Amino acid sequence: MHRYQPRIHCVYSPSTKTDQLILQQTQTFRTFTFSETTFISVTAYQNHRITQLKIASNPFAKGFRDCEAEDRYEYYEFLKMIILFST
Repeated sequence: MHRYQPRIHCVYSPSTKTDQLILQQTQTFRTFTFSETTFISVTAYQNHRITQLKIASNPFAKGFRDCEAEDRYEYYEFLKMIILFST
């Protein structure tokens, strides 16, 4: 698990020469964080069956799969059934 803290970076871009002179004396960016937006994400599952289910149902996890598209659907249904019966 990993704790994340999103940040917002505001960068000022000068449009005139006067703005450029002012920027030489001041800060050109500000960073804002909000403690309310902190969240924890799962980075690795301890249960191998859950990991396989997530890979089978994720369309972007092609590199983790070693079967054809038809087999994937059957495998996905099989994993769902295993997880339902094991809980």
